[in-house]
Amino acid sequence: MHVESLRLSQFRSYQVLEVDFDPQLNLLIGSNAQGKTNILEALYCLSTARSLRAASDEEMIRFDQEEGAVEGKVRTEDGPETLRLEFRRRKPKTLFVNGKKEKKLSSLLGRLPSVVFSPDDLFLVKGSPLLRRRYLDVTILQMDLGYLTNLQAYERALKQRNSLLKQKGAGLEGQLKVWDIPLSQHGAALMVRRLEITQRLGQFAEAALKDLTGGMEKFEVRYEPQLVPDEKAGELSLQLLEALERTRREDIARSVTVAGPHRDDLGLFVNGKPLRKFGSQGQQRTGALALKLAQLSLLAEGCRKAPLILFDDVMAELDEKRRAFFLNRVQQGGQAFLTGTSRDDFLNAGSHARLFRVEAGKVEVTS
Repeated sequence: MHVESLRLSQFRSYQVLEVDFDPQLNLLIGSNAQGKTNILEALYCLSTARSLRAASDEEMIRFDQEEGAVEGKVRTEDGPETLRLEFRRRKPKTLFVNGKKEKKLSSLLGRLPSVVFSPDDLFLVKGSPLLRRRYLDVTILQMDLGYLTNLQAYERALKQRNSLLKQKGAGLEGQLKVWDIPLSQHGAALMVRRLEITQRLGQFAEAALKDLTGGMEKFEVRYEPQLVPDEKAGELSLQLLEALERTRREDIARSVTVAGPHRDDLGLFVNGKPLRKFGSQGQQRTGALALKLAQLSLLAEGCRKAPLILFDDVMAELDEKRRAFFLNRVQQGGQAFLTGTSRDDFLNAGSHARLFRVEAGKVEVTS
């Protein structure tokens, strides 16, 4: 599976763009703010229906335009497929598959799985638990639509419950109980799946860091929920329901739900020590890369197809040894898109890569 071509219309800095890709390795070279990341963002949209960085869909529409579109022609095992997302100001985005409008954007998930890495992903290690939960959720969502159902239901119930807590109206405790049941049921399903995936993710991450450091460092990834997860969602649901009842007074005092999987975290440890607290910046950067490589392996296994690799200005963050390792690893996987400011960043990429020069919103193939 690979993206044969991409067409952009009024998307970010591009008025119109049509570009054909190599099925294996594509290198996008250019100075900063020339449009390289916009191409990766368009590909990510075709993978997840979400933006890499925009707070709203309207931000992806070119300035002073009312609508934009991203369209990709994909070669699958079953033949060619066309994916198209259309964006309109003040309206929801629309998905078309082979020219047919889809009822749900979620039908994109799993068709074109992807892994994204950028220098900002250093915050995956040293940032807030929210970033690590998002990383875990995005990984699972691309493999499991049932997880999406539970996540959406949980987030709806949590939003309603928190809204009630802020109102502090009469009969509040009785109203909160109404939302405790769906929170506990869907929350338990999320936690069981997160535990299962984290165990496999940890195995891949440990192997990746071992390769990156020549076996000098041992990486551990642990699921860190507030409640000890049970293998059976039904029993965990009762535990979570009891926790919601136990913390109800605290919830009312703080006007927010304090118990549940929306407070979960991933614990990251190198040689037995928390990477966030005790790791050097180099160790944190290598740990973040190991997490992304683990995500790559996990999605390939779970989706039964090689994910797109979307790595934005990563090479500048790595020393020569890690660059060589990373490029070798990438070329063993699926289709890859790597951006950089210089061809020198990719000296180990080999001669078969397709090289693009990106400048002022124009993309040209170069030798």
